[in-house]
Amino acid sequence: MTNLLEKALLMGFGIIVLTIFISLINPFIVQISDFNENNKSNIEQYENLFHEVDTGIKFIIENPNGIFSKPVEYPKKLNITLTDFYCKFEYIINDNYYYKIFEYLKPFIDNSYIDLPESSYILKISSSYNFVVVQFN
Repeated sequence: MTNLLEKALLMGFGIIVLTIFISLINPFIVQISDFNENNKSNIEQYENLFHEVDTGIKFIIENPNGIFSKPVEYPKKLNITLTDFYCKFEYIINDNYYYKIFEYLKPFIDNSYIDLPESSYILKISSSYNFVVVQFN
């Protein structure tokens, strides 16, 4: 009988300890979840801009007389460098430095967009003397 009583007391104590542990760790789990959601939305903003710029450059390469113009959201902590045949995107998420480099068949007019404020801009891509011109107005 005492053996059964000891097991019941141990199980009850274990359940109480587990309940206390879960109630203490629950706020941290919520913070981690919110942190991951913020990172996901930041990455989506960067990827959307990369896609728009890439689409516009490919359009101009295929249609040199055309003009690609589209409103875009420029995210924070993003630098864009256009040089030779390369378009380099450098960005920071949570103090980690990332970059993406795209290579194209036509050269760019050398240009850099460093520390532009986070805002809406008009992305304008055109061709000038066999060079691709990318502008954020």
